[in-house]
Amino acid sequence: MNKVLSIILAAGQGTRMKSDKVKVLHHVGGRPMVHYAVDNVAGFSSGTVVIIGRQGDLVRESLKGKANLKFIEQEQQLGTGHAVMQAREEIAGHDGPVLVLYGDTPLLREETLRELINVHQEKKAACTVLTTMLIDPTGYGRIIRDEADYIEKIVEERDASVEEKKIMEINSGVCCFDSNLLLEALANLDNKNAQGEYYLTDTIAYLNEQGEKVFPYLIDDFNEIIGINDRTHLARAERILRSRINEKHMENGVTIIDPATTYIDSEVEIGQDTIIYPFTYIEGKTIIGRNSIIGPHCRIRDSEIGEAVNILDHSIIFESKIGAKSNVGPFAHIRPGCLLEVEAKAGSFVELKNSTVGKGSKIPHLSYVGDAVIGQDTNIGAGTIFANYDGEKKYQTQVGDKVFIGSNTTLVSPVKIGDGGKTGAGSVVTKDVPEGTTVVGVPARKFDRKER
Repeated sequence: MNKVLSIILAAGQGTRMKSDKVKVLHHVGGRPMVHYAVDNVAGFSSGTVVIIGRQGDLVRESLKGKANLKFIEQEQQLGTGHAVMQAREEIAGHDGPVLVLYGDTPLLREETLRELINVHQEKKAACTVLTTMLIDPTGYGRIIRDEADYIEKIVEERDASVEEKKIMEINSGVCCFDSNLLLEALANLDNKNAQGEYYLTDTIAYLNEQGEKVFPYLIDDFNEIIGINDRTHLARAERILRSRINEKHMENGVTIIDPATTYIDSEVEIGQDTIIYPFTYIEGKTIIGRNSIIGPHCRIRDSEIGEAVNILDHSIIFESKIGAKSNVGPFAHIRPGCLLEVEAKAGSFVELKNSTVGKGSKIPHLSYVGDAVIGQDTNIGAGTIFANYDGEKKYQTQVGDKVFIGSNTTLVSPVKIGDGGKTGAGSVVTKDVPEGTTVVGVPARKFDRKER
């Protein structure tokens, strides 16, 4: 495949979305829909131009970090042809195929675009148009073929005759052009129509008048060309995309007990032989290792879950790392910035925030651990509170290895518990506890067996 210049039209306001947010920034499968178009062309494009309009700065920011992008603002939205005209300088500097697609078609597959370009080059066409068949084509432009099966013209719904409206092959809007012929056709576009706009489809009529070939590339999966115009379309695309995502994971050896009630974002990675129970949400750039179990009603976002981890019902994990063979939940809340090392446990009704739990350490139940570092093989008794906030600032608590924290202990930060230290049940610890020392009471003091 020759290098391709890709032009993504993302300037539409999307008024039918009834939103303060521009349409292409609405999420599908956990990502702004414009990301799908950009990622689909990244592997074969020598350059990608994104045509932006309202909230263009937000679109730029959303795509920050994506390579090889150029943004061009379309100050006035005067039709699809006018949008492509904004990239004339880039088209003139490119010798080869020019792919035009839209930022609101997240279901379009990369392999479909690659095949469209391959067909375009094999046929040596001036333009190749991606088409599909719809049982009910109402609202779409119809593809009119000539005797040689090339495209003679594209007729919009409002301009179609009764016979033309019976045609089920429709225009997706995605096209591949010869760069030189596209420039020529754009130069000859006019806006002599009821809307006063420049239509990219009018280039088809011009190219035919010049005796050039305009070829249709027909695909079977009509879902690929679904554009998002309103919230109903958004929900439909979400449903289709999530079904694809679940199928991909199941093909790769993941057990999803009920795909219809399992929601996995597009960038999630899951290892073989992991089991996902129903009503679970796995979001963002989460990575889950092999042989793990994710129980029902869990939500995991932007986290790394190791191998053979067991996450029980109704647990929430955000922006954290759970080491191999660890146990979480049920009803655990792991807030951002947490690390559970290998074979650690955060049990029922445990909340962690910005804390590290060392290898083999356990917080079995009913505890809050905030801004803490806990060593290895330590046990935190039920009802323990790490009091990390004094009303103005938050402080860290450090707990060493093989420490035993008695039930209902309060650790008032900043405080350190040395290796092998112990606290009695109900203690309030306000001062550091030396290594191997047991403290009891309110406030906690060194345990004296004589006093006992």
